Amino acid sequence: MTQSEYEQLASDLQSLARIVPLNWGGIQNDGTDKQINMFQIHSFKELERQTASLSENSRNYFRRRWFLWKSAQCDEHIFCMNNNVSPNPNFKDQSYDIEFNNNSSLRFDVKGTVIPRSFRTNINAVIEDPTDMIKFFYDEQSKGVRNNHQNRLFIVHHSHRAQEREMYLRCHWAFKIDVYKLYSEKINSYSKFINYQNTISDVVFIFENLDKTITHSFFAVK
Repeated sequence: MTQSEYEQLASDLQSLARIVPLNWGGIQNDGTDKQINMFQIHSFKELERQTASLSENSRNYFRRRWFLWKSAQCDEHIFCMNNNVSPNPNFKDQSYDIEFNNNSSLRFDVKGTVIPRSFRTNINAVIEDPTDMIKFFYDEQSKGVRNNHQNRLFIVHHSHRAQEREMYLRCHWAFKIDVYKLYSEKINSYSKFINYQNTISDVVFIFENLDKTITHSFFAVK
């Protein structure tokens, strides 16, 4: 993705955040995915055209998944604005998205997500130790061919004001540029990553507080 492509996509996603459904129309699975080739669609207008004949549940599934996929591409691009971060040169390779410090042990798949509903009763505990949440992500959130086990960097968005504000947080690009720069400066092979199923993972929390301020928190990288 070029810088100009990123700027256009980032702007489009901020507009789309107002209309993309908050909830999935159905669980992620291979059967639903095969209805269209979503990864060949690069505009929301084209997505709407190709899903016009599907059920409303399926359309909402693809609307949200396309938005999240494109948001993740923006996240990856922002990380790669930093000199010590490089993208996977093989776009067909699903083993990782970005690499830090030219170190193959610091390759991560970048996943934008939220705190699962079952973990929201004690958010402070999740921030202090997100291990159980990460296990939940690996075990519960994906089914089928995408359920590959790779190192993951979870970008977790949570608004204390309203759940639907997560879409706004996902597109808060100016804030993310600063946060990802700080994370990239701090990451190293001695960071205390969470180990699970022969992988390492970390979490970048992005919060909107009740007073409307935006803050962040890292776990493994200090």
